[in-house]
Amino acid sequence: MRRAVAAAGIVVLCACGGGGGADPPTGPRVLAVAGDYALAVALTENDCGAVTVQPLPTHVEHTPGAGRLRLTHGPNTFDGSVSADGAFTTDARTLSDGGGTLTITVNGRFTTGGLEALATVALSRPCRYVVRWTGTKQGAPNVIP
Repeated sequence: MRRAVAAAGIVVLCACGGGGGADPPTGPRVLAVAGDYALAVALTENDCGAVTVQPLPTHVEHTPGAGRLRLTHGPNTFDGSVSADGAFTTDARTLSDGGGTLTITVNGRFTTGGLEALATVALSRPCRYVVRWTGTKQGAPNVIP
């Protein structure tokens, strides 16, 4: 009788499994937009004269669900805020332009496939120009709850 009980106990233990299956985590979906983006750029407004815009490598650092992000476009890094619906705004960044300064802000929205944004550049001479960014996410799509 003891062997039958012991054998039944082993079968029950084996049938319970050890967890770690392929079930996805449960809980609410949260915004996740970190990664690399290939950008197309276009000058949309300009009262500064000759301005050349270029598509530069763009990388976003973002902890899933967080309200802050870091966006690096070429050599320039911008910290900013992002809302759960994917809308974002960077903090103004002031840079030297050889003979003056320029202040850059970026406002836009992440989508599952990338981002759409306007980068506004205000120069100290004074003038300003605006560049439209259309970015395609490389790798896994963004999560927009």
